[in-house]
Amino acid sequence: MKKSDPEKYKLFFDELAKRILVCDGAMGTELQARGVSGCPDAANIDKGAREKVVSVHLDYLKAGSDIIQTNTFGANPVKLSSCGLEAETGSINREAVVNAREAIEMFHSASSPGKRHFIAGDVGPTGRLMEPSGDLKYSKAVDAFSRQISVLIETGADLILIETIMDLNEALAAAAAARKISESIPVACTMSFGENGVTLMGNKAEESAGALLDAGCDIVGANCSVGSDSMLEIVKKIRSAWPEARLIFQPNAGLPVIKDGRTAYNETPDIMADNISRYLACRPSIIGACCGSTPDHIRKIASIV
Repeated sequence: MKKSDPEKYKLFFDELAKRILVCDGAMGTELQARGVSGCPDAANIDKGAREKVVSVHLDYLKAGSDIIQTNTFGANPVKLSSCGLEAETGSINREAVVNAREAIEMFHSASSPGKRHFIAGDVGPTGRLMEPSGDLKYSKAVDAFSRQISVLIETGADLILIETIMDLNEALAAAAAARKISESIPVACTMSFGENGVTLMGNKAEESAGALLDAGCDIVGANCSVGSDSMLEIVKKIRSAWPEARLIFQPNAGLPVIKDGRTAYNETPDIMADNISRYLACRPSIIGACCGSTPDHIRKIASIV
């Protein structure tokens, strides 16, 4: 286990106890809109593209995000191997934290030096099915996540955010990796559920939340798969099952549709913020957005939070 700084992480928990923190929105679609193609994670180490990564972070900060997620959704070595980048696992994750920190420093120097902002080390799925449904062993998943999370923590992430997981076993492997590296860093985990509150692998929202809390996650919830209207019932299920838990929710900006030959999402910033306003009665700790969301969506969400 690597050395960690409990006092540093205490600052995050102190802030979380005071108010709802606003996370950011989609990274991949924002990079595409700025002309970045190919593997999004590789943009962290590309001289030209990294400036666009920083610009996405900066736009979310300007919109009101308290937390920005590193551009590392697919930066575990198993996922990176699919595009020939496994050897760059360390540099991609390291530079992702550096890019996020640069955006925060730019934002503070320009407008808001007194407000605290946090970097979430973003950890997405491996893209492989876990045993027994697939061939990825639990131990290999833990090792892969450990390689990524170790770099994120060493480079200065304030928390680890495991997201968009559809198999509870994979989420537990990622949580185990985080706790293997640090006992004290805040760990959040969101799984992706259908409108019925069940993942594609058959994991129920309320049961998954309990398993993740038992595994050492500090904050649990849901992201992706459904729009902000449909996610409300999932929010209620998890809160009902776990009255005192810290919860995080990051829905999509509605459902994808094809418009002028391109994928678009059908929830405007106003619609999304109005839907999310109904989450507040369930006392979430962190609210953000996922696929299809933009800085404009986050600006509206921040205004209602």
